[in-house]
Amino acid sequence: MFYRDSYTVIDCPKLVSNVHHLHEHVQKDLMAVVKADAYGCGYKEISLALHDLDYVRVFAVATLKEAVKLRMAGVSKDILILGAIVKEKEELILASQHDISLTVFSLEYAREIISCLEGRKVKVHVKIDTGMHRIGIMDKEEYQQVIALLEENNFEIAGVFTHFATADDNEKEYLKQRDTFYEIIGDAPYQYIHCENSAAMMYQKDDQSNLARLGIAMYGVDPAGQESDELKQIVSLYTRITMVKQIQAGDYVGYGYTYQAKESEYIATLPIGYADGIIRKNQGRYVYINGKYYQIVGRVCMDQMMVRVDETIQVGDKVEIFGDHISLARMAKELDTIPYEIMCLISKRVERVYK
Repeated sequence: MFYRDSYTVIDCPKLVSNVHHLHEHVQKDLMAVVKADAYGCGYKEISLALHDLDYVRVFAVATLKEAVKLRMAGVSKDILILGAIVKEKEELILASQHDISLTVFSLEYAREIISCLEGRKVKVHVKIDTGMHRIGIMDKEEYQQVIALLEENNFEIAGVFTHFATADDNEKEYLKQRDTFYEIIGDAPYQYIHCENSAAMMYQKDDQSNLARLGIAMYGVDPAGQESDELKQIVSLYTRITMVKQIQAGDYVGYGYTYQAKESEYIATLPIGYADGIIRKNQGRYVYINGKYYQIVGRVCMDQMMVRVDETIQVGDKVEIFGDHISLARMAKELDTIPYEIMCLISKRVERVYK
């Protein structure tokens, strides 16, 4: 049951189509990145839609809570937490109990989790820093120390990986990062060697790794933020008009009187606002209604916003915020941001509809 007329549609067939296409392109197994509630698309639905694809071998999240929820939702394949987790005994035991792989990114962190686990074992992936300077091991000496320590304590080292700071717009820097990765890990004998993110999958080539991490491209968005004929955007956002009124020249619209009508105009009110993820910076942009584009006027409110329309628009008409006629790439450029941020901002009170 819908309790509001604002909803996002998630197209699972398009999701599977994107994943098939990218698998054919890289010709290697995939890790599906479903952190942050699958970029706002719903971790459970997205993961289960991909779970039976043989070449989707691993699901990746950002936190222990996300990993446990994924396991409880029915995901039986490998799950990797890409970031750090709290170094507390209870959390580490929970990861061990649910067969969740942890990221080890420094010698200090390796020592701490070994101490907390007190003989219990977890699977780990070792993270290399090749220039992102977020988390990760920066040199071969520390890498070898970490590997030796983990092996001494009978940890299962399931993989080794890095994350490229740039892969879509600077081939020289990409190659430098890639070469640094392989120089540090040498002939790593582990099950998973992964360094390709969506951008590297689409714009570069790597024959040495055996697993690729599929993130934003899986959701049908080009990682460079460009319009794409290659991918199918899986997420759209809609609402419906709740009121239409006619105002006169000189009348103002919204908080702070930031918009003033120059003539007699029709103003439509939509039940969606910044509490739903439509930030105030959207003022001045356009939405799509009945085959035409109409401008957002006045400040976006917490729960509602206003659009300048014409006499053809009626209460109940469907409004596209982004979708087939307004891509996430276009919206991101107009807001001076990235599609990831727009997707992740859509709040939980916006209904999700799955095809």
